[in-house]
Amino acid sequence: MLYDITREKSVAQTPEELVRQTLVSWLVEKLNVPESLIKTEFALSQLAPNEKGRLDIIVANPSSANLREPWLLAECKAGKANLQSLEAQVNKYLRIVHPLHIVLAIGNEWHFLSKKGNGYKTAGEIPNFLTKP
Repeated sequence: MLYDITREKSVAQTPEELVRQTLVSWLVEKLNVPESLIKTEFALSQLAPNEKGRLDIIVANPSSANLREPWLLAECKAGKANLQSLEAQVNKYLRIVHPLHIVLAIGNEWHFLSKKGNGYKTAGEIPNFLTKP
């Protein structure tokens, strides 16, 4: 079992959950994201009533009261997924949410994207949460 600080409960230690919790720890410890702004396994129906599915990780943007414009969206998979399927899944979410940053995490391999104009571009890293854009 793993303890999920965002859901405040123990969860089964599946390969995907391990990736998710590693990413949550990185957000808190390395990027200084307040735990209170991170939600895991967030139901899309909370943003769009007819939508199904869950966002692995969403980080609220304190500059916006609207969770449709989060600071970060992350999709996590265990090591057997491919990047193209992860991108396709995130593209579906982008119809509803418009984050400043995206993390595509496949096991220990993480890909970063940041909003540029009307789209997203590959980024070398995600800025510290406390850094002003």
